[in-house]
Amino acid sequence: MKFEDSKSNVERAEATIGSSSEGKENVIQVEFHADANLTGSRQEGPARFSSPSDISGIQELLQKHRIVRTEPSFRKRSGTRAFAATEAPSDPDRARFINLHFPPDADPDKIVKELQDRPEVKQAVRVPKAIPPTAMPTDPLLGTSDQLGANGSGLENQWYVYRCRVDRAWSHASGQGVIIADIDFGFRTTHQDLANADLSRCHNAVDGTANVSVGAHIDHGTGVAGIAAASSNQLGIAGFAYDATLWFIQANEAAGTPLPGDAFANAIDWVTGADTGGKRLIINLEVQTAGFGNYEMLPAVNHAIVTAIQKGIVVCVAAGNGDRDAGISDDEQPIPPTGSILVGATSYDFSVNRRASFSNFGDRVVVAAPGDSDHDVTCGITSDDAYRNRFGGTSGATPKVSGTVALMLQVNPKLTPEEVKEIIMQTGTPVVTEPDKPVGVFLNSDAAVLAAKAAAEAVVGSTP
Repeated sequence: MKFEDSKSNVERAEATIGSSSEGKENVIQVEFHADANLTGSRQEGPARFSSPSDISGIQELLQKHRIVRTEPSFRKRSGTRAFAATEAPSDPDRARFINLHFPPDADPDKIVKELQDRPEVKQAVRVPKAIPPTAMPTDPLLGTSDQLGANGSGLENQWYVYRCRVDRAWSHASGQGVIIADIDFGFRTTHQDLANADLSRCHNAVDGTANVSVGAHIDHGTGVAGIAAASSNQLGIAGFAYDATLWFIQANEAAGTPLPGDAFANAIDWVTGADTGGKRLIINLEVQTAGFGNYEMLPAVNHAIVTAIQKGIVVCVAAGNGDRDAGISDDEQPIPPTGSILVGATSYDFSVNRRASFSNFGDRVVVAAPGDSDHDVTCGITSDDAYRNRFGGTSGATPKVSGTVALMLQVNPKLTPEEVKEIIMQTGTPVVTEPDKPVGVFLNSDAAVLAAKAAAEAVVGSTP
């Protein structure tokens, strides 16, 4: 194995995905009311809407702000790779989500306000730049504690495995027969510890190809996938669900021509419609806004998560690392609940589990797991046998929860997403945090798996 040191987390936060917004179109995502019956034009030239009712007001608004083009937030699902057209979920509400593109010098805040005043509009949100949910520590020279184990190569041990008691849960399950679809920022697909990935299901939601190793942030998806489901092959680390199947989904960047719509919403949508062969499926959503907020604030992303959960998919979402309320959007509006398992992070401490100072919080956060930005060892990207310290953040916390869910679904495949969430909340332990900054319970993988198993046995025992 090889040791790979990380960039500082400050560098990570500053290196936001894509180039600066300067010179880029302003994009506003709108959800229209169902009775508006608006349809966006796909023709060249000035973008317009059509509707059976009088919509001259909104037409004038769009033209006043020099709208460039419109596009559906969701793309058509039929005929795409990994979709069985006859089984694609029917969702007519998807047509109500539209991305509006305005010139770089437009005033997006003013446009959003005017759109929100229109009776046809249910909600309007400026599409933020997306960045990985890595941590933002205040002191990049915190160093390491002598209470943490290390080996001769300079790599720390997986202390978080034992803190979450997943080592005990492994006597009951390994994640076999369960799929974890990681929607992320790219992957080193050839890493020796990610051999349990189904490479036939690689999908880039930006250009629709199978290339998921694009850009400068493939370390993020590689690290997340390692924590969630690295193979137990005696070569490096063991993921929380080391026998689960990984799907690599990239949603931030592509080598090919970008397709229209919201890439993260379409990534969720693609996974939702994919054929799993009867296996239970978990979506691990790894993204936060450039303001370090909960990415569920995007209307199309929010709707896609709700739809996935309605289809029986458990969705785990990184709460973000802005030390802010995960239920409030970047423009200080309440985020509609999705039913997801929103995950906060804790920092390393010898005896207690304390909310990491950067972790987003609030009543919406279901569970917290270790995400110390100085003390998460996982897979690296400099070679196929590289490993690294210093991952952490809610990026590191969320795959620990997803991996635990995979263990739960192995012992009880009939659990609904709501039941999974309820078990995690009931079996967790307290987190040390400020009274006004709750982050749910601390993850107890062993207790959660045992409770899931007991629920399955209770159902069998009640059968006549």
